[in-house]
Amino acid sequence: MEKHWWENYPWRMIQTNLREIDMEHINAREYAKQLKDFGATVVTLNSAGILASYETEHPYHAVSQFLHGDSLAQLIDACHEEGIRVIARTDFSKVHFDLYEKHPEWAYRTSKGEIMNYNGDVQVCPNGDYQQTVMFEILEEVLTRFPFDGVFCNMSGFLVVDYSGKYYGPCHCDNCTRKFREQFGLEVPLTDDYKNPDYLKYMAFKKGVTDKHKAKMRTLVKSIREDLCMNNLDYIRSESNTEIGRPQWLYSASSNSRLSAGRKRLRPSDNASVDFMGFRYRDTSVSPALMELRQWQNLANSNCVSMYIMGTLGNHADRSGFAPTKRVFEFHKTHQALYTGLQSAAKVLLLRRGMWQRTDPETAGWIRALTESHIPFDEMNLDELQGKDQLQGITTLILGDLKGLKPAQTDIFTDFATQGGTVIATGETRLPNQGIEEITEVRHNAMSAVFALDEHEKSIFKHCADAPYIAPGQDIMLVKPAKTAAAWLHLIDEHPFGPPERCYYTEQSITAAPGIIMNPCGLGQMITIPFRIGAMYRNEGYQNSLNLLQDVLSGLAHVSSLAPDSSPMFEATLSAKDDMQVIQLVNTSGCFANSYFPPLPISGIRLELDFEPGEIHTLNGGTVDVQGHCLVLDQLKEYEAIVLKK
Repeated sequence: MEKHWWENYPWRMIQTNLREIDMEHINAREYAKQLKDFGATVVTLNSAGILASYETEHPYHAVSQFLHGDSLAQLIDACHEEGIRVIARTDFSKVHFDLYEKHPEWAYRTSKGEIMNYNGDVQVCPNGDYQQTVMFEILEEVLTRFPFDGVFCNMSGFLVVDYSGKYYGPCHCDNCTRKFREQFGLEVPLTDDYKNPDYLKYMAFKKGVTDKHKAKMRTLVKSIREDLCMNNLDYIRSESNTEIGRPQWLYSASSNSRLSAGRKRLRPSDNASVDFMGFRYRDTSVSPALMELRQWQNLANSNCVSMYIMGTLGNHADRSGFAPTKRVFEFHKTHQALYTGLQSAAKVLLLRRGMWQRTDPETAGWIRALTESHIPFDEMNLDELQGKDQLQGITTLILGDLKGLKPAQTDIFTDFATQGGTVIATGETRLPNQGIEEITEVRHNAMSAVFALDEHEKSIFKHCADAPYIAPGQDIMLVKPAKTAAAWLHLIDEHPFGPPERCYYTEQSITAAPGIIMNPCGLGQMITIPFRIGAMYRNEGYQNSLNLLQDVLSGLAHVSSLAPDSSPMFEATLSAKDDMQVIQLVNTSGCFANSYFPPLPISGIRLELDFEPGEIHTLNGGTVDVQGHCLVLDQLKEYEAIVLKK
């Protein structure tokens, strides 16, 4: 079977979000040449949806009033002449107000019947005829008329927040209320409340609608041309972005890239580094050092690079992020043969529920701990795990507070452990063979409760030895371990924390509730941490939490670090192809609070291998000294790749 163009393709994406005024004087050859000179191999280009970038024949497709420059067809042809693939950017989330007035039944509605009108564009509902019928007619027109190489649909799904961050709540249009009532016999909830069992059913309702919608789109696109590359199927697009008032996330690009690429890196990961600070400051770039860092993270974790700007490369005024980004694009171009076909060689897999880390601090805390401990790992959405064959090569699974697992999922985890793997489960994750006889209490308001390390346990929990009281955060589960399980740490329950004269606990506060439970399961084991230690580390960042995370990984799960005695201020990934392994290092030392600066060189990084390497060379100027199974890199600048042959 002939492979599709995107398989093992050197993916260097630039998304040019063209404002309607950009089409007024656009020159196709200049546009394409700028992309070529930057090193791009793929571009995402506006085509259809909110505005048509061409003279459409569809009556419900608004045509841009600025189509006086070169045509969409000329833009595509010019890119193809430069060897650049073109993805059609579409957005069917909104219609102009005058079209809404003709078809008010298409609109999203609040519980009070209000619409979401932003600058004259009205949010539409996925259950309305616009998204159910009209958008597919428009898609068919644009994909049959123009020789696009792929398609990306922006902002699809049930959106409940506008560009200003205003929250509107679940859609209560006639279609949604009727269909939800027919399916569940319930009324649509008023708010997003995960503690409300009716809202959980509403989430299932939304998922059913969006899954059917995606399947319908997939059928249409592939019926037009099988070689059209489709987002969320053939490639996965995500974003590393910022927003004013939202906490920064240092590992955004690394995490998104791992999640999107998959362990075998069979699909391109288009994790776009968003140039602008946030919605309100679309013309103002984030720090240049952050733009560069994201691209090195993309490269090290997915073999792809991607940038997203407003306008074109020629008219984008704030060019501060261009030079550092282009530097990584050029590096990738120089070494693209090596990165093509490179797959992850990580043995640890972190399973998670969704894409956005800011809603999952437990997972984010584990990402921090694994990265800062230099343990190579992969990430996977829980819904993508369909069978044990996807876990080949993995020795350790981490399940961070994954409540409500399905029996088919717990069967996979049990089978994995039975065959010799280690499963680490935290928070309220419930599994068979966990070694828990009884859950005596689940608490979400803990204040001064801590887990204490006994003297005889310090030889196992070496990082915690000098800090024997572990702060668990407010969410803890009190359990009674089974007789088959080993248990460590014990809970010191709530005790006075003010005034200082009263700050001590008594024997009445000491309980037998453990903080770590390990139970044998066939040839492997289940390790349970009945509190959200990852969230505690993500939210507070204290060494106290990292100590326990590292002790569980190294002391109980026997997970090896690539650089156990090195600075935490760099990332390390491990990849393989044929008889070759590649260690990639990304310097994160330039992150200072919420600012990003050029990183400081890190000297004398000692890397520990499980084999004695043969031929070695580096790609970014570093020098490696071989000491048996260890390598010592003289200096890490912003990035290094060490290529090893066994």
